[in-house]
Amino acid sequence: MHRRALVALIAFLVIAAPATAGTIVVRLTFVPGKLVVRSAPATATPRSDVQVPVTVADGRGNGIGWTLRVASSRTLRVTSIRARCATGSTCTLPTAMSGPDGKVIFRAARGTGMGVIDLVVTVAALPSGTAPTPLAFTAS
Repeated sequence: MHRRALVALIAFLVIAAPATAGTIVVRLTFVPGKLVVRSAPATATPRSDVQVPVTVADGRGNGIGWTLRVASSRTLRVTSIRARCATGSTCTLPTAMSGPDGKVIFRAARGTGMGVIDLVVTVAALPSGTAPTPLAFTAS
């Protein structure tokens, strides 16, 4: 009895398989991500230079570049910026369009700065007698 049912099931599957074969259409939509900046809390002081880790994640997919700004109550001097791809990220390292200029500390050229990039921004010590200044970063 079980043998007869098993043979019937196998015969059904063999006959039905070609009838269900066909074309499967899958539609995918590209949804661009965002431009996001994260940084560790940091304060510029007169005592010494400060190195601030900043992560820029450009998931927009358009390659138009970005501008990194420092939000501070005074003009600061940026002495260096180091960049590397974040762990696990496939990125295009940013190429500078221009150097620091006032609140703008970096402009990534078109076609660069895509993916997740870890930066280390070094801000020079403030002049002696200057009050400490909190640092925050934005990108657009």
